[in-house]
Amino acid sequence: MRLKISNDYPPDWPDIAQAVKDAAGWRCEHCGHPHDPAHGRTLTVHHLNGDKADCRPENLVALCQACHLHIQGTWQPGQSWLFDPPDWAVARGYASVKETVYSVAAERDA
Repeated sequence: MRLKISNDYPPDWPDIAQAVKDAAGWRCEHCGHPHDPAHGRTLTVHHLNGDKADCRPENLVALCQACHLHIQGTWQPGQSWLFDPPDWAVARGYASVKETVYSVAAERDA
């Protein structure tokens, strides 16, 4: 069954985006860089599942443009993290980590 994805922002999107950025202290929740458009670090709000109509708090994360493009291109909800998940993913319940050669070796060497 395919998910119904909407490309339409809700009418109150500017207020929602403002609230997400305010809650993040106007810093990227992935890299921590502050909102700094003059240096290419404009803060944006990413819909983790790609549905712009889904504005639940667990689906929104404040990211700088660089991190937004990176996360959007490499991760989606339900996908495991190869290494420790970032704090924003843990806070939103997306903390599944694959067992890797690295974690097995770390346990062996402990």
